[in-house]
Amino acid sequence: METLVGAVFDSLMGGPYVDSSVRAVKMSSDTTVERGMLLAGVYDGTDVTVHIATAADATNGSGLYIAYGDDSNDTVTVAYDNGLFNRAAIKLSEGLDIGNFELEMRRQGLVLTEVI
Repeated sequence: METLVGAVFDSLMGGPYVDSSVRAVKMSSDTTVERGMLLAGVYDGTDVTVHIATAADATNGSGLYIAYGDDSNDTVTVAYDNGLFNRAAIKLSEGLDIGNFELEMRRQGLVLTEVI
């Protein structure tokens, strides 16, 4: 994040006037989450339990989320469940391609764009 004369630039967001919402999610295990990391999980009727997205999550109907902030070894974190995001700022596990997730992300309200 960069501050320029009272304005804050955050490369994760896809534009300056974007509606997005966040929700508290449970982590499936102790792990380090970075802002912009793609998460996947399921709603069990009470809570959403997430993990760092894997290749299988691109096609198995998992809910997709984007980590709101850096978080380490907590059982609950915050994640975006919709909004407009900069494709280049999304963090994935090594070897994954954001293109494999994009259709499902869009269906769930997580829209990607190119920020110049």
